[in-house]
Amino acid sequence: MMPYPVVQVAETILREAKSVGRALTPMQLIKLTYIAHGWSLAMTGRDLFEDKIEAWKYGPVIPTLYQATKHFGGAEIPLNMVGDPNETLLEAPDAALVKDVYKKYGHLTGVQLSALTHRVGSPWHQVYRDGVMNIEITDDIIRSHYTALLNDRRSAA
Repeated sequence: MMPYPVVQVAETILREAKSVGRALTPMQLIKLTYIAHGWSLAMTGRDLFEDKIEAWKYGPVIPTLYQATKHFGGAEIPLNMVGDPNETLLEAPDAALVKDVYKKYGHLTGVQLSALTHRVGSPWHQVYRDGVMNIEITDDIIRSHYTALLNDRRSAA
C-alpha cells in the first residue's frame, strides 16, 4: 500500500469525529494525524503519509496540513465541511488504525494533545531547539518512539 495524501488521513479523522458528533480544531487534527502516523510506523512499518513533520514551538506539525487548516485559527472545523463518515477513504487496515487512534486520543483537547507530544523523550523533545525553524522530525525517530510505546504496552498486558 502506498502512503496517502496527508489531507486524506486528516479527513478520515474528521469523519470519525463527525460520526460521534464532535468537531475538531486544526491543532487537534494535526496532532491526531501525527499520532496516527506514529502508530502506523510502529505497528505496520509503513508511512500513512509522506509529508514532512517538523518540530515547532507547540509540538510536531505537518506543515502541509497546517497550511490547509490555518484559516480556521483556534476554531473548530465545521462539521458541515466534513464528508460522510460512512464513506471510506483509506484501505480497511489503515482506516481501522485511524479509528483506534481517534477512540484513544480523540477526546483530548488541542492543549492536552500538545502536552502529550511534548513529553520528555518524545520525538519532538528529541529534536526541538528553541528559535530554530523547520527542524524535521524523521520517521526513524517517530518509529523508534512509537515502537517503544507499543513494546511497553505489550509488556504491561
